[in-house]
Amino acid sequence: MGSTGRDRRLDGKVPIFFYHRIGSLPAGEPNRRLTVTPERFAFQMWLMARIGYRTMSMDALAECVRAGRVPRKRFVISFDDGFADLHDYAMPVLERHGFSAIVYLVAERIGQTDTWDEGLGFPLQPLLNCEQIESMARRGIEFGSHTCTHARLTDLGDDKLGDEVCRSRQVIEAALHRPVMHFCYPYGAWDARVARAAADAGYATAVTTRRGRARAGLDLLMLPRVKISKGTGNLRFLLNLAFKY
Repeated sequence: MGSTGRDRRLDGKVPIFFYHRIGSLPAGEPNRRLTVTPERFAFQMWLMARIGYRTMSMDALAECVRAGRVPRKRFVISFDDGFADLHDYAMPVLERHGFSAIVYLVAERIGQTDTWDEGLGFPLQPLLNCEQIESMARRGIEFGSHTCTHARLTDLGDDKLGDEVCRSRQVIEAALHRPVMHFCYPYGAWDARVARAAADAGYATAVTTRRGRARAGLDLLMLPRVKISKGTGNLRFLLNLAFKY
């Protein structure tokens, strides 16, 4: 390749897969569409490794997007909410393949349950506690903020918005003793005002539920992702790598 040629290896589009809970569905429990079984998650990760994909951290992705040199055959694994099942079911699979991931924590619910799901007709689930979070951090998992209480940020006034976005970062940093640079908008609810609040709080990136893949030139506070849910079959999972879905 000539000195002025474009290196196509650095002209990629990176899918940021986002999961919620990795776990089983007890008999009689209503079908939680955002729960992926451990068996399906293990197969999906095996498949990504098999076809030559490697993970990258959100720190690394931010640097690549900012520099305009995004590698091919890379992906990011993200988990919203921080369910405790991640420690038991996701971590062994990630370690088996040498994969990294980021978990977005609800700062004031650490070690508690997903109280924001009350009234939806199924049992509340435990969230990661401090001991589990510290264990996962030592094993290479990144952690980001998902606000203090899983609030819908577009519904909040400026003071409460700033508190949810900024204080959540402080709480998680105090627990981890390391910087927290990445944010996730609960319910995918964001607008220009919410994105400014994330910027003012000092986050390097923020992820949405908008469909698409990360590439050079995107706004780092409005990154699209690829949702993986219970209904994501093997064919659709593969298509998510090639298309916007």
